[in-house]
Amino acid sequence: MAQERNQQSIDREMHDRLHPNIFHPRYYHLKQLKKAIQFVIQKYFQSDTQQSCLPAGEPAYRTGRYEVLVDYGCGSMPYRTLFAPYVKQYVGADIALNKAAQIVLDEQGRLPLNDGYADVILSTQVLEHVTNPDLYLREACRVMKKHGLLILSTHGIWMYHPDPVDYWRWTSAGLQKIIQENGFEIIDIIGIQGLASVGLQLLQDAFLFRLPFFIKWFFVPVMQFRIAMADSFHTANHRKKDACVFMIVAKKR
Repeated sequence: MAQERNQQSIDREMHDRLHPNIFHPRYYHLKQLKKAIQFVIQKYFQSDTQQSCLPAGEPAYRTGRYEVLVDYGCGSMPYRTLFAPYVKQYVGADIALNKAAQIVLDEQGRLPLNDGYADVILSTQVLEHVTNPDLYLREACRVMKKHGLLILSTHGIWMYHPDPVDYWRWTSAGLQKIIQENGFEIIDIIGIQGLASVGLQLLQDAFLFRLPFFIKWFFVPVMQFRIAMADSFHTANHRKKDACVFMIVAKKR
């Protein structure tokens, strides 16, 4: 029964991340995160745009696909269906508590995979939870093929959310620095939700868990609408400096 409940929880999380409704307290956030993932796929995975977007000297796709993508800290693998058309093998790797993972990390969070195993490492909302971010990034670099892609998103400004732990928040410059120091060259950065938007998100969250259910039913949609409106005040360049989530695309040096 425990495994069944776990699977139900996984299915619910997958659905909410891809198809949140307006009553979800992360509605705008999840919509923008999915939009950023789709932008990255369009720019770096679709065969008709790949050659113009990747740096000079990158190898061409084979049949328009990468061979292997490793979802490092995969959770419920909510974006698997978005990447699946562009990779031949999608491998979920996570701690032993995650029954959905195909590969179990060791106690230090290392991957039981050979060097140069993967073409793509995907890491969505994981880095803030790992005990040793440097080790995590070195492992991602180790198992990646030359010219492989790292697609990583993590929090800049956000509330505490242990899963099972929550250790880190990043400035844009700090996140780029630690990624570069562990073997990667950054080729793209996307900021999700600017300061005004994330400020309202935090304001909503500060009150949300104290409200009766019937008030939440009105409160959340109103706040999500205001969060979306506030985000329109910020340009893409603003969000690259201050955001609730930074998404990085990098290649192995």
